[in-house]
Amino acid sequence: MNKITYLLILGLLIACSNNDNSKPTDLMSEDEMINFLFDINIINSSRAYNNRSDLNYYNINDSFLFDKHEIDSLKFTNSNLYYASNPKQYLKIYAKLEHRLKQLKDSLTNELDILTIKRRDSLK
Repeated sequence: MNKITYLLILGLLIACSNNDNSKPTDLMSEDEMINFLFDINIINSSRAYNNRSDLNYYNINDSFLFDKHEIDSLKFTNSNLYYASNPKQYLKIYAKLEHRLKQLKDSLTNELDILTIKRRDSLK
């Protein structure tokens, strides 16, 4: 498991034992959380895929992801802890994340179908 996965698990464990629901001063917005979690999912998914091209995300390290989103691990951990301690809000974030991942999957499936048809037509 990578560092971000450990941070997610740690945040969930702490959230379950923490009854203090005060907002951290450096709280990520819901959209920022969705964007960050989206990137985590894409990177982790690509790590499980044996890609022979130069577009393999396996070598992306966690610091790159934090730099891209202009946050640090503490801000993410505090935000994750806060949202995890507010289940309705956390479920809302994950529902939006799931919707966004489904949209990406559908668009890639459509693109693959189009390329398959073009390839099949060119072989005729």
